[in-house]
Amino acid sequence: MSQSAKTVAGWWEIPHYSTWDLGNKFACSQSTLVGRRSHDVSEKPIATAMPTLYSMQSTIAEEPNVRISFTQETDELPANMSQDDFGMGLGSEMGRAYRMHTLMNNPALIEQYHQAAKLTADPEVQFEFARQLLLCGTPEMASDSSLLMSDQPESKLVREGVFWILRLATKRNHKEACFLAGRWHELGKYGCRMHLRKAAKFYKTAAKANHTAAQHHLGSVYESMHKVRKAKECFELASRRGFSLSTYRLGMAYLCGTLGVTADFSMACSFLREALFHSTHPVADAGYHLAVALIQLPSFERSTVSEPHLYLKRAWMLGHADAGALLGDIMR
Repeated sequence: MSQSAKTVAGWWEIPHYSTWDLGNKFACSQSTLVGRRSHDVSEKPIATAMPTLYSMQSTIAEEPNVRISFTQETDELPANMSQDDFGMGLGSEMGRAYRMHTLMNNPALIEQYHQAAKLTADPEVQFEFARQLLLCGTPEMASDSSLLMSDQPESKLVREGVFWILRLATKRNHKEACFLAGRWHELGKYGCRMHLRKAAKFYKTAAKANHTAAQHHLGSVYESMHKVRKAKECFELASRRGFSLSTYRLGMAYLCGTLGVTADFSMACSFLREALFHSTHPVADAGYHLAVALIQLPSFERSTVSEPHLYLKRAWMLGHADAGALLGDIMR
């Protein structure tokens, strides 16, 4: 998470995912909106059945009568490999090196995978295949069409991944694929033109399959289209399912009287506290805005440690630079 200072976003700005948006529901690019656990903290590695392509270099994959699997377990992962790979359980750079080495040194292998993906009727296998191909590329390919369409070996792999994601989204209604297709159409990534109606369609399909992040972003799209009633309903549903960004958005709506609701300070505080102290994905901006609102009350005293101090400290510890600056100011 970026530690650099940033100008605090307006309350109306719904945080976007990383430009290289491959599936981590809470990833934010250069943003302090979502607190993330420090990489410096020593943790016990999480056991994961990581789907890999490079494990298919074995002779088993080369036998004609053996069914190729994209989701088999492997013991070939380095022991010190990072667990932060867009929710994949594999360090993005290290994982990319392994995948690129495998695919670029065995051109026939990618064709094997392509044919296996076409023959299988399992959309989960096809999705894992596509996601692995996407991770062979670089973040810049998401935004740069010329780079995506170039003749570089990794560009060809990424285009293959994009093909499978869009195929699964349009023909199989695969919820994860629909979510990614929605993100790409909302932001204009991976060769998809920005089209809010198409994004809403894909989000809606994923949301019907209980994809919580899609429900939140469907609300964001509805808000951009000035359909505030539908937006509020989406945020409420995602919030009830534990999506902290939706909880934060509802808190700001009650604080400022938007999304068709009447301003209610008590409701705003309740939602913002819940977002700030979310067990897994706390929202730092919730603490900052909650503290700013409380500081403006006549009962606030700078000399006494009170709720605003605690909220600012919490936001600052989550990486919110402006919260730290304001905390230092009121403590003088």
